[in-house]
Amino acid sequence: MLQLLEESKGDLVAFQLTGQVDKRDYDVMLPLLEEKIKQYGKINIYAEVQGVEDISLQALWDDIKFDFRHAGDFKKAAIVGDKKWLDWLTVMATPFTTAKVKYFEPIQRTTALEWIQEEEE
Repeated sequence: MLQLLEESKGDLVAFQLTGQVDKRDYDVMLPLLEEKIKQYGKINIYAEVQGVEDISLQALWDDIKFDFRHAGDFKKAAIVGDKKWLDWLTVMATPFTTAKVKYFEPIQRTTALEWIQEEEE
């Protein structure tokens, strides 16, 4: 399930993924990201991933297509979660985007929000 977080403001899209993630979640999220990209050019992403049990193949495919189309449209991405594969995913994504991508443990939520909201020099 996808839930937009109240921290979403301006060029920051903040959301939480929990439980079962499917195509319906991406049907909500991807148009929002597209709109923000049109409005701001480049955007920041903050994602909390908690207890995700399953991501449907269709949702994963939609995400991959979106990421390749918009690889240069992200400034920073903060991924917060308690799974070690999220850290691995962060490292693996780096060569495919111009964004700064960083993984944070759940206890570092405040630090992640501060980092994603910092202006780049």
